[in-house]
Amino acid sequence: MESVIAFNIAVTVAWWIGASFTAFSLLCVGVMLALRELSASSNKRREVVNRRWENTLFKAADNEFKIENRRQLTKKNLPHFLYEWNYLHESISGESKSGLNDLGESLKLHAMTYELLKSPFVDKRLMAVNTLGNLGNATSYPSIELLIADRDPVISSWAWRALFRIDVEKTLEKHLEKIVSRRDWSPIFVAKVLKEIDCDTLSKPLCCLVEKHFADGLEERQMSRLISYLSFTKVTDHGEILSKILHESDQKEVLIACLRHINSNEDLERIREFINDERWEIRLQVVQTLGRLGHKKDIDLLIDATDDLDWWVRYRAASSLVSMPGMTELRIEKLTRTLPSKFSRDIIRQVITEIQLLCFRETTLTLSK
Repeated sequence: MESVIAFNIAVTVAWWIGASFTAFSLLCVGVMLALRELSASSNKRREVVNRRWENTLFKAADNEFKIENRRQLTKKNLPHFLYEWNYLHESISGESKSGLNDLGESLKLHAMTYELLKSPFVDKRLMAVNTLGNLGNATSYPSIELLIADRDPVISSWAWRALFRIDVEKTLEKHLEKIVSRRDWSPIFVAKVLKEIDCDTLSKPLCCLVEKHFADGLEERQMSRLISYLSFTKVTDHGEILSKILHESDQKEVLIACLRHINSNEDLERIREFINDERWEIRLQVVQTLGRLGHKKDIDLLIDATDDLDWWVRYRAASSLVSMPGMTELRIEKLTRTLPSKFSRDIIRQVITEIQLLCFRETTLTLSK
């Protein structure tokens, strides 16, 4: 009797488990179909909005748009319109942007987009931030300024970019230092934002920021990132601070970042000292820097570096060597026969072979018969 009861209970439990899984499967299928229908509906609406506003957007970009001919923009169509408006805005430059901004002003985009800043959906908030930044409306500045403290690095970094597009001078003064404190921001994104700023405007504030945080002992990785942004400043402004860091710092990543930007001969003696550094990454950057500066006195140093313990140092030294002034084809061929180190001879032959394989293309190899 007990076995029969146990069997009935097992059957009942199995039936309910099967029914639950079946219901859950049907629910998943239903959700999938609903999402698919929603996506199709959204794509269809986007196509309708594109057809409706395409000519208007292009006329605005050509500054041929007339306000009296504008159409009404509904909230339902707003996200699709903003996507196209921003895409076109990011794709052009100059006076064409002002034409799009005039269109945005006539459609009251600022007021309509402002509401999206409070949306729970990240994509809509990003769209709003980007739109307000492209519109350049100063009244949006305080609201966007609050978002640079957002925990989401995407939201905060895009808000930072938008602030620069609204008011460059004010943002440089108040929020340039965010590139130091926000370690979660993408360095590539930060570099793209800084590249958009006029060099004359950016140069001194950024150089002062680097100098200040070097003196404060900023963490190595963040300091090296900060130095890398100096490529968007003037040589006359960043030359002194780079020289100071090169002589005073011993941090690997910081030194490498400095060596990548050195373009003057004032620090040659210090650079040459690093050719014997125990860290192969620094020796690698030194041979590349010496090759870029191109002084005949450094040819012997590069020849010695072709016998380095690390393969990459040998390879980059050989690549720099063959492009140095005064390195003729005959001299290089002689080196491949007379150098005492087999490593040196082999790596130079490899570099020459690679250059010969590119014989149908122009190269920077300064060889002459």
